[in-house]
Amino acid sequence: MERIFYRVVRTDPPTRNDFLSQRDLGVPLRDPNDRELWEGVSVQATEQQARKRARLPGFGRFIAEIAVPDGGAIVWRRTGRQPGHHTLWANPDELLTRVTRVTSA
Repeated sequence: MERIFYRVVRTDPPTRNDFLSQRDLGVPLRDPNDRELWEGVSVQATEQQARKRARLPGFGRFIAEIAVPDGGAIVWRRTGRQPGHHTLWANPDELLTRVTRVTSA
């Protein structure tokens, strides 16, 4: 079994950089209580939610569909206050190999 998530990305096809955490991008951790989120990658449960997020300033113009197998190396959890927001914790190269489709936002 697998779970499908959607990530707003900057390029089509996406690159490894599209799957880097804030930590890996060198963004300073502002609140120690947010360390877990800072170390992960934000995704949405639906394509519609990702499309809405892509309209915000600073986000990419494409949506990558990511197939995450159950019990694999990718850990995920429902996080945040926004409906459908989840965080993935995984190697960015692994996430890139799990992209099954890319659409324009």
